Amino acid sequence: MASVFKNWIKKFLGLDRFEFERVVVKQEVIDNICSFAKENHPREFIMFLEGKAKDKVLRIRSLAFQEYAANEDSASPKIYFPLNTDIAGSIHSHPGPSNRPSRADRHFFSKNGMFHMIIKEPYEQSDIQAYDKNGQPMSYEIED
Repeated sequence: MASVFKNWIKKFLGLDRFEFERVVVKQEVIDNICSFAKENHPREFIMFLEGKAKDKVLRIRSLAFQEYAANEDSASPKIYFPLNTDIAGSIHSHPGPSNRPSRADRHFFSKNGMFHMIIKEPYEQSDIQAYDKNGQPMSYEIED
């Protein structure tokens, strides 16, 4: 009985959107990430990932574009989304050989969603690495 009530409270407050065991990203989102990174090189870019968790699966269905400031070393959003949107995390580029998060990246991850991606040069699908909100590597699946 207690677990049923606990699950109802999570759903009512929208906290269940933060619980997932798998992540599935649409192929179109991956393609757009690669294209956008190539178009913006050598500047970094940042976008937010839109998606929802249902039945323990987080599905990333689109990108949320917004205004940001960028150069070869960093990118930072000028606007932050409210907590009640479907923002699941972020994607940004590193114009170089590493897709590992910096200290600033890990700080940003901890404040802006549960699933994050970094794409490195040359900006192909295989150059994307995913991370959780603590900067720990995560796996994800791609679906058409």
